[in-house]
Amino acid sequence: MGMSVGSKGGVKSDINVTPLVDIMLVLLIIFIIVTPAVNNSVKLPLAKHSPKVDKASGAVYLTVYYGAIKGPDGEFLRPGAITIDDNAARQKEFSLENAASAAELGDWINKSVSSLEDKRIFVKADAEIPFKYINMLFQLARKNGADEASIVTNEGEDKRLKEANSK
Repeated sequence: MGMSVGSKGGVKSDINVTPLVDIMLVLLIIFIIVTPAVNNSVKLPLAKHSPKVDKASGAVYLTVYYGAIKGPDGEFLRPGAITIDDNAARQKEFSLENAASAAELGDWINKSVSSLEDKRIFVKADAEIPFKYINMLFQLARKNGADEASIVTNEGEDKRLKEANSK
């Protein structure tokens, strides 16, 4: 242990490291056992990324524009008009707040998507619209024949979205 036998009388100043090593080994074993149990306790769903859509293949998709009504200082007040990029419905405006208008929008989506090979719609929405409104539009689209609905983002200003916001 740290005992000196000899002719020199006095205190030995060497540190006994055996208890320190024992404690460190015990802590290491505890951390090795506990760490895997802690890592497996929380499982988060991972986002599934779909491949980028190839527009050059000649495929035709339906695009839905969803604007927002904003206040004078630019804050979001309520969802605005919904328009469809379909020649027959280009001048029509729809709203999810009105049940009749939402049903008519569903009919237009069903009519437009049923003629497409890939029953996918793209939603170009104002960045200020809360996702709950976008989700309502997604659910309406799926209920009316769309297999997939995606949010489209762009860096610049979209002319149709700007028109929908101004109304």
